[in-house]
Order: sequence, then C-alpha cells, then structure tokens
Amino acid sequence: MSEQINIALLQQRRDGIRQWLAEEAPYAAGDQRHLDASTPERAYWHYGYQAALTDIIDLLTPTDRKSDNADTSR
Repeated sequence: MSEQINIALLQQRRDGIRQWLAEEAPYAAGDQRHLDASTPERAYWHYGYQAALTDIIDLLTPTDRKSDNADTSR
C-alpha cells in the first residue's frame, strides 16, 4: 500500500472519530480527566492510544511480513 493511501486512511479514521466526538461527546475537548493519576479515564486513554499505535503499525507492516498464526499474546 502506498504511503499516500496510508495517510488518507489514517486521515479518514481520524476525521470519523472527530465527527463522533463532536456529536456524542463535545465536552471531551475540555474535560481532561485522563490527565489525572489513578483515574479510569487515564487508563482508557492509554488503552486507546496503544490500540491506535497497533493499528498504525499494522497498517505500515507489509502484508508479506504478517503471519496469520503468530502468537501475539506474549
């Protein structure tokens, strides 16, 4: 997949999330509880961030380097 296609896919996903946030949780931009230590919001923020990084790594990993049967639980 070309770099331009990858960027377009990432932008499309970002824009979809922005739209959802604007409609469903407009307070999220001002409510920054994910910055407070020991809060569920902080844990969920980090969980979402690692999921986003996994998505990007998967998007940028060539198909021939991916294994359908690799054990990724460790």
